[in-house]
Amino acid sequence: MCGIFGIWNLDRQAVDVSKLQLATTAIRHRGPDDEGYLLVDTQTPRRTRSCGGADTDFRLSLPDLSQHRSEQFDLAFGFRRLAILDLSPAGHQPMSSHDGKFWIVFNGEIYNYRELRDELATHGHNFETTSDTEVILAAYQQWGESCVEHFNGMFAFAIWDSVARRLFVARDRFGEKPFHYVYIPQRLFAFASEMKSLWAAGLAGREIHEETLALFTQHGQVEIGEQTLYQGIVRLPQAHCMTLTADGRLYKRRYWDIDPRVRLYDWSDERYAEEFREHFTNSVNLRLRADVPVGSSLSGGLDSSTVVSVINRLLPETAVQKTFSARFDDPARDEGKWMDLVTKSNRVERHDVWPSAERFFEELSDLFWHQEEPFSSASVYAQWSVMRLAKENGVTVLLDGQGADEMLAGYHSYFNEMTDDLLNSFDVLGYLKWRRDCLALHGVVPGSFRRVLSQKTPEPVKRLLKKGLERTRALPQVEPAEPVYPREFAKVSRLRKLLWWNTTREGLVELLRYADRNSMAHSREVRLPFLDHNLVEFVFKVPERLLVRDGWTKWIIREAFRGIVPKEISDRVDKLGYMPPQQKWLGGLTWQDVMVGELQKAEKHVTSELVLTTN
Repeated sequence: MCGIFGIWNLDRQAVDVSKLQLATTAIRHRGPDDEGYLLVDTQTPRRTRSCGGADTDFRLSLPDLSQHRSEQFDLAFGFRRLAILDLSPAGHQPMSSHDGKFWIVFNGEIYNYRELRDELATHGHNFETTSDTEVILAAYQQWGESCVEHFNGMFAFAIWDSVARRLFVARDRFGEKPFHYVYIPQRLFAFASEMKSLWAAGLAGREIHEETLALFTQHGQVEIGEQTLYQGIVRLPQAHCMTLTADGRLYKRRYWDIDPRVRLYDWSDERYAEEFREHFTNSVNLRLRADVPVGSSLSGGLDSSTVVSVINRLLPETAVQKTFSARFDDPARDEGKWMDLVTKSNRVERHDVWPSAERFFEELSDLFWHQEEPFSSASVYAQWSVMRLAKENGVTVLLDGQGADEMLAGYHSYFNEMTDDLLNSFDVLGYLKWRRDCLALHGVVPGSFRRVLSQKTPEPVKRLLKKGLERTRALPQVEPAEPVYPREFAKVSRLRKLLWWNTTREGLVELLRYADRNSMAHSREVRLPFLDHNLVEFVFKVPERLLVRDGWTKWIIREAFRGIVPKEISDRVDKLGYMPPQQKWLGGLTWQDVMVGELQKAEKHVTSELVLTTN
């Protein structure tokens, strides 16, 4: 897990190495263990310089970056390392291929790197390290840009291909690892794990993109599309790769997707549950690979409890798993009793932290500086506190249960889509049973005939109604971002389409940004077993009765791990998550007001922080 930065001056101007170092230093928290730089003259084949800085391992004997201030290099990489695999200096980046033709900076983990290394060895590739970074380089040499299709992991990386004189960049399938960039045609291309690197190098300003801010202030929406909150800075979407050629042309493509129309054979429910259990167990097992201590985040809900319980079965019988949890002094928000059930059923050394309103406001500016853009609730601070707790107890990697709700219909808000599907298919008996089940289990009656009729109202009629409303009340200046589905999904259920949208387009990626920034703020790594693409592809092929049944959400995971997860948790119907008593904390303030206030203070905070990191 690391921080990466890069710049290519397409107008052939020399890279300012002092700004290169400032940009890399701005994300030191992402990788305090090592520091590295690459300088490239793209006009002269193989003219490169590998350099170091104050945090570079002395055993590498690299020259200091400052020694090359007066030289002409138009492309440069900067790197900060959090050592997870191959802790030796051999894992240093930027890393080159054995022949020196390819260079990489890489943030993330390729969990199946051992299997890929064995496969690539059969093609004649040799390996000098035990790092996954070297495997990516060999995979690129073997398969070119399609190498990304072979990776099981979370990643954002850039490869300089000196043979083709092009830059190849890619981001993982779900967007667990960030990739921000600035592109000015024929002038420059710059990228970074976090936007603060681009600010530190003077490559982008902090001018607000008004429409993006309006989506948050008026509709509470964040992380929508490629545009960030700041003018001129965009993000590479999840499951995308991009190629920049020497003549300044930029090509972007999606390399992975899910087709919700595809179904498996009509297996028995038991067979589906067995397959789910096998896929998930394999995913957890892969994500336990590390050369540093690994623990888990425990909320007491079904997802994190399943992660903890599966880890317990995979670890040696003498091993004890460290878990980290957020607790709250409000009984309505605290999940301590559920955590107790998990810790008593497994070999666990539990650690709890108690976030408070006082500490939240004390640390809010630091939290916002790391997040860089507004976030949706105080639950982000709870996660921040858990990551710090892990650092205080010497655990570098945490497995977490994020991602299950988006693909397994875990949110109660999905109930509306279930109702829509039943009413649209005129399944009156099914609707009445569904209504009765929801009322009995959750005390709610989701959806309505009015909602369905509204969906069927022709767009011209809606526009006429909207004009009529404009005469009586002020409408929002921007419309909320709504899901957009391909035409070929017309016969796919509303539930399945929304799950597809939230998993592969918008929704999940917001939560992944929170997890990345919170963990890296404390130099920790988060791994998400539910986001193994093999598991996700399987889930989208199972019948919907395996997702929501008789009012029970995430039925397949409940069934797959009965006898492994405590029964009381498998039978939970409420859902809390890491949500503090937010309204009590705010004391009458609105969340939007709090975030906008922090946004206004952010520029000053960034400036002062950079002064501290460079002294």
